[in-house]
Amino acid sequence: MDIVSQVNSALEYTKQKKYEEAERIYLDTLSKDENNAVVLSLLGLMYINCKKLKKAEKVLQKSYNIKPSIPTIEGLGIVKGYLGKTKEAGAFLEQVIDKTKNFDVFDRYIDYLLSKKQNKKAYEYALKCQKLYPLKKESMLNLVNCQMNTGMLKEAFKLCEQLVKSFPQYSEGWLKLGFIYEMLFHDDDMAYQCFKNVLELGNSAQGYYNLAICSYKREKFGEAISYMDEFKKLYPKNISSDFTYAVIYMKQRRFKEGIKYYSKYILESGLEEKNNPIKNLKNLWDGKKYKNETLMIWGDQGVGDLIMFSRYIFKFKDYFKEIKLCLRPSVKDLFKNVFKSCKNIKVYSYKGRFPKYDKSAIMSCLPWYLEESYENIPYSEGYMDADKKIIERYREQLDSKKLNIGICWEAGGSAWREQLNRTLNISLYEPFLDIKNVQFYSLQVKPTMDNYKDYKSIIDWGCGFKDFNDTAGAIKSLDLIVSVDTSVAHLAGALGVKTFLILPYCSDWRWFDDTKTTPWYRSVKLFKQDNPKSWDNVIGNVKKGIEKIVK
Repeated sequence: MDIVSQVNSALEYTKQKKYEEAERIYLDTLSKDENNAVVLSLLGLMYINCKKLKKAEKVLQKSYNIKPSIPTIEGLGIVKGYLGKTKEAGAFLEQVIDKTKNFDVFDRYIDYLLSKKQNKKAYEYALKCQKLYPLKKESMLNLVNCQMNTGMLKEAFKLCEQLVKSFPQYSEGWLKLGFIYEMLFHDDDMAYQCFKNVLELGNSAQGYYNLAICSYKREKFGEAISYMDEFKKLYPKNISSDFTYAVIYMKQRRFKEGIKYYSKYILESGLEEKNNPIKNLKNLWDGKKYKNETLMIWGDQGVGDLIMFSRYIFKFKDYFKEIKLCLRPSVKDLFKNVFKSCKNIKVYSYKGRFPKYDKSAIMSCLPWYLEESYENIPYSEGYMDADKKIIERYREQLDSKKLNIGICWEAGGSAWREQLNRTLNISLYEPFLDIKNVQFYSLQVKPTMDNYKDYKSIIDWGCGFKDFNDTAGAIKSLDLIVSVDTSVAHLAGALGVKTFLILPYCSDWRWFDDTKTTPWYRSVKLFKQDNPKSWDNVIGNVKKGIEKIVK
């Protein structure tokens, strides 16, 4: 049998999913000509089909080194994407994306672009893919994903409705529709029904997990725990479930149950992540006094959490001979200023290694080490301070005849649900932006939505912030802060600056069910949605609050 006949025979076996027979033919052919780039490429592509990804990568790479071809490059991009080698995958897919009609190439490339937050470019290719495959459900789903990531929620909703109508048994379509009901309409009841459909269609993981989150948002905490219990039965080793349990309990002020799951999540997720510094921590502190030893505290979470939990350090600063805070560079100077009067506390920037220590601790777990409760949160009257020179620098820019207010409208964060739940379009601030005798200053750093530039009366301070020391100085110079739930709000509260905190109907666990004040910060006043579908009442009350101060 000649080589062409052998290859055709192997291709036929591949179509029939008889991969062992096809592999036998390809290997026999290669035993006679080991550098046949075409046969190597076909073998590699077959290995992708039967999920032998490591073998596929090795064979396709050899074919590519001998003679690159579009099918080989496509295969390498796809397999490297599956193996999590995102950068390499992107480089190969970039070479062929404008020449291909292979859906898998589009699928992997769009996924790559979204992972790199190149959302507009991802949308362009999803649109191109949709024109090539208008009736393919995965193509429709990709376009929905890209529309959601570029803020085209109404378009995503319309297409997703078409998707579930055309493919009612496709659980991924119902899952996206549930997310859109959450994001666009803030309709958790409809989202809940969509997630029920996901569960009934057999996607138990996404079904139970999202039903738990949806029940939590609807403040049906017992139901949320039940769904998480079902999820845990299916995936007992899933670490993220511990975090979900934690926030459900902590939202109810059930601190002992919540912190147990929270600390477990922080430690185990840190050990699992490749470059997480928690992997290198030794001799974790047990909460006792060690007068002759050094404690090193790693600042593990976002800036808001670091600010919020750092108050506990004042409670045990005399437990050790020395305390070393190891933090990201952007907050180093801020915390040096906070603890400048504490001679045994030193602040370090984390640059790949920890300073020497005897015991170690994780910042966000400090309440757990100290066995604290939320009934007695310490230091709520302003436990931080800003650099006086920086405060003065910003004070010199103020209009002394007006009320000077700093504003934030976007929240950061890695989890899209939390980020979107805590982010507003600045256009919602319009009702109070035109109050007379008030000057507004943006404290937002690199906002993703640039329509704030349309409001010429707002002075942009955030674009000039080098680090959080600058942010602190700016906040301390102002009369009032109006902010969504972000690090700026925490910093303002910790500085003791009067703050109006705008919260969604289902706010983060740390605000509990409070609607006016918070035990975390005495200077912060809460303005919380009473209707998840409207901000009118919240913004109206903020406006009244500002007008009262002006008068």
